[in-house]
Order: sequence, then structure tokens, then C-alpha cells
Amino acid sequence: MKRKIIFLVLPVLVCIAYLGSFIFSYDRVLRYKDKLLITDVARLVPRKVRSVDTAHTVDDLKAVLADARQKGLRVSIAGAQHSQGGHTYYEDGVVLDMTAFNKVLALDEANKVITVQSGARWKDVQAYASPYGLAVKVMQSSYVFTIGGTLSANAHGRDTDMSSVVETVLAFRLLTADGTILNVSRAENPDLFALVIGGYGLFGVILDADIQLTDDAVYAQQSTLMDYRDFPAYFDSTIKDNKEIKMLLARPSIDPAPDSFLREMVVTTWSATSSTADGLHELTDEEYVYRDKFFFGLSRKFDWAKALRWSLQKKVEAGVGSVRLVSRNNSMRPPLAPLELLDYYSKQNTDIIQEYYVPVRNFVSFMDEFRSILSEGEMNVISSTVRYVKANNETYMAYSPREDSFAIIHMSNAGLSKEAQAHTETVTQKLVDAAIKYGGTYYLTYQNYPTKAQMRTAYPNTELFFGKKLEYDPMELFVSEFYKKYAQ
Repeated sequence: MKRKIIFLVLPVLVCIAYLGSFIFSYDRVLRYKDKLLITDVARLVPRKVRSVDTAHTVDDLKAVLADARQKGLRVSIAGAQHSQGGHTYYEDGVVLDMTAFNKVLALDEANKVITVQSGARWKDVQAYASPYGLAVKVMQSSYVFTIGGTLSANAHGRDTDMSSVVETVLAFRLLTADGTILNVSRAENPDLFALVIGGYGLFGVILDADIQLTDDAVYAQQSTLMDYRDFPAYFDSTIKDNKEIKMLLARPSIDPAPDSFLREMVVTTWSATSSTADGLHELTDEEYVYRDKFFFGLSRKFDWAKALRWSLQKKVEAGVGSVRLVSRNNSMRPPLAPLELLDYYSKQNTDIIQEYYVPVRNFVSFMDEFRSILSEGEMNVISSTVRYVKANNETYMAYSPREDSFAIIHMSNAGLSKEAQAHTETVTQKLVDAAIKYGGTYYLTYQNYPTKAQMRTAYPNTELFFGKKLEYDPMELFVSEFYKKYAQ
């Protein structure tokens, strides 16, 4: 009898364990965690560091830098560590963990300006500003990133008025390599303002920043399904000059079917409205995480699950054909901007992100080549989004310096083996060439797959940027694995 029960129960347990693998990362439970073996979210460039130092005060920061200078060590600056190219650590160096340096220092309600330490996360800013009826103007798609990390990457968001975070930064305080604290703005130390924002922590430690906020208005969220070839004209005629539309996010199809993959698009806008409802300004959090992780996990492995996810994204997530009311803060929080569902760990593979900026006029041509390269390269694409980025050349390493662009982001699941990574690197370099061909660039925040030559073609200021680095930090105190590859 016992054997019969075991015979019946064992397959059920095996099935449960298998289904659970799409939710839980079993490899994470079994791994040995070395606190000094540092990597970032993609786990592609692990390095052993000398120490990880947590800073709570300015004196803590100064002490770490002074000790590193005395011992001839290098320093890297880390926040949420969601970059994917070794930007936050350096082999045998000191990692400065800024996440405990996270206080909100002041709020100017009248001028809608918040002063916040660089280790604070955007969810901290939202939580502080929301009771005052204020909201973030520009941030990434998730609220878990630190303010210092966002400035260092000059991240962009969904806002159609100010698309890059540099546009919302009024000033910041910078701790330099020699221990000096400088106030940096467009009027004071303007050269450093253009270098530090989008400078990936190579010029000093951002202590705190004055950030422009806006009203936590109520928006009407609407989604439209269209062919990708119609998107530029739709954007020009319906969105670009429409002052009522405040935010935009487009999502191309990940359904592998030839008539759907990166051809169908759901275009979502958030428009000003006089409508409201009780509870709209209460900050939301991520819901149904296990459910969403399960479907996302399935889509890493099965094409039918990608098609299912795309169907659910159209009907449930975007709500094509319906109108939903949402506050501005909540439009940049879960469940509209989820992140926990992406938490994933495997010894065999990882999720990588790449991003390309292409002038609006060349969007269709680039997407055709983009789709072709990904398909021919048999990349396992599991997510894609498109955002609008206004032209801005305030920073040395501007990713959309000359004309308005669409940012095309894609996430693929890629193997971690040497052969798989070599293949992914080759495909990525082809995508970078395509972006350059159509007058665009790529985002430096992600993997170090592009070559040095590609970086210098996409970013003509590269040599000037690294020359400025040596001018402001001649002893190269602040470095990273990213810097090691592309500058040294």
C-alpha cells in the first residue's frame, strides 16, 4: 500500500516541482554566496573585490576615499546595481555601497523641488512627495533604482515633455577624488554637470540632488493596437504636439508568429483628465507576483507561452479599448511598472537587456532590420518596449543628441556558457551597427558587448569624455569594469 501511495504521489511532486521552477529559482538556494564576489543583475562579469563599504554619512564617504587613496586602491560606486556592464565594481577594488545614504533632506512645496541623498530609491521619493500632492517627473520604469544611479546613467522615462532625467536635475553636490565637495549645476561647475550626469560614477560621488517634481495628477490611460509601420505617423499626428498627453509607452509583440513578432504594437498613453475616484492617489505595490513570474517563466522556454503572454498583455495589462484612471505616481509603480516578476537566477542562463535610440523618421527601417537580426540570430526575446526620447545634448555622452528618437528596448534570455555569450555578443554588435546605420546610438548602461570602435562611432565625444576623466581624476580613483574595457 505504501509503495502504491509513493508511486502515485511521486509524479505529482515531480510535476509540482517542475511547475515551481517557473516561479522559484532553485539554483539560487544551492549557490554559495561570496560577499566579495561582486556582479550586477545580469551576472555576466563577476569580479572579486577588496571590500564593500556601506556609507551612512558624508564623513563615512570621505573616510573610505581617504583610505583608498592612502592604500592605492580603486573605488567603484554602487546603488541598486541594475546596470549590466560592470559599472559598479572593479576587480580588487573598493565598492562603495550607497543604498544606506538615503535620506530626503528637504521639500520645497511651492517650487516642487525635492532634495534627496543619492542612495535613496525613487519609491522613497514617491512616498515622501505623495502626501503633498507631488509626483516624480522622470525616472526609469521601476521605482527600485537609486537617484545616484539614475543620474549616473541619465535614465529616461515615459514623460513626453521631459524625457531624460537630466532635464529635471537642478543641482547636485559632488564629492570629488581629492575629498572636496562641490555644488554642481548648469551655472556652477557646468562642465562637471555635463560629465557626471551620464558619467557612470567616474567623476565622483553624487551626495544629494535637487530634483524637479510635478503634480500627482490623475490621468486617463488608454491603449491602441496598431501595426508598427503606423506608429511614427500616429505619434506625429496624435501624440507629439498634444499637450493633454503626458506620458507614452509602446509595447511591440513578443509572439514569435511571423505576422506578429515586433510587428503588432500596443501604444499606451496617459492623458490629463478632470475625472477622479477615491483612492487613486494611494500608492500601489506589486500584486500577483507568483502568477506573473509563472507566465514570464514559461515564456522563457516556450513559444506558445510568449504568444499567451502577448495576448494577456493586450487584454489585461494594457486594456486595449478601455479607459483606466491612474495617478501619475502610480503610473510609474507596480502593477503598471512591475519588477519582482523579473527576479530570476539560473546557472545556465540570464536575462539581458539592450537598448537602441533611433531617430523617429528611421523607426520603421530600423525595426525591420532589428527584427531580422534577432530572428536570424535565434535570440530568445522575452520583452520589448518603445519610448519617446526628446533630443538633448546637455551631457557629454548624450544618447539622443541631435533629433528626437524612439528608444527600442528588448530583453532576451541568453545562455551563460562561453559559446552562448559569444553568440549573443555577435548578435548585439550587429544590432549596434544597425542603430548607427540609421543615425542612432545604443545605451551604455547595459552589457559590454559593443566594441570600442562602435562606442566611439555612436558617441563621438568618447575620447573627450575619457580625457576629462583624467583631468578631474588623474589618479583614476573612480573606476569600473566598464571603464577598464572602454577607456584603459
